[in-house]
Amino acid sequence: MQDSEKASRRQQCILNAVSTALQDVDYRDLTIEDIALRAGVGKSTIYRWWKKKADLVFDAFKAETLTIFDLNFTSSLSENLVQQLFKLSSALNRSVGRALLVVIAENRETAGDFFQQYLLPRREQTHKLIQLAIERKEIIADYPFDLMLDTLYGAVHYQIIFFNRIPDAIYIRQLVQLTLAPLQPP
Repeated sequence: MQDSEKASRRQQCILNAVSTALQDVDYRDLTIEDIALRAGVGKSTIYRWWKKKADLVFDAFKAETLTIFDLNFTSSLSENLVQQLFKLSSALNRSVGRALLVVIAENRETAGDFFQQYLLPRREQTHKLIQLAIERKEIIADYPFDLMLDTLYGAVHYQIIFFNRIPDAIYIRQLVQLTLAPLQPP
């Protein structure tokens, strides 16, 4: 086995240990020692790849959600947004997702990294989908689409953070319909 393959397997084992540990403890009680024990590695192995606990949670979230946010460019903008918001709600309801929300709230650097490395590329993909929806005449072209996306995703975060409620399919469909209503061609 190649060294890079072995390192990759070890890293995945560590990230799985983070996810498992977060099912048993809150983020604040999560320790590198516990993760190392669960992963069967030494703490120094963890620190070789991650500087801090927040980075581990961020990478564990990325690993858990690697492909769930893929867009379907053959479906409508509305259906894609409904699916994305539903998947986001589910991901943030998991223990790693909830821990990530704590990390983002407490650590500006990690929040910035999360935006740059995770959210921004997905937002750019959504902009491509919006452009396609304009070309298909599903929506009008002249609209503040960044504000629209903030409205959609912000509402989901708001429900989770402030009401401790995971938006259901009905809420998400109504949110998307309400937000897209002004974009409907005459």
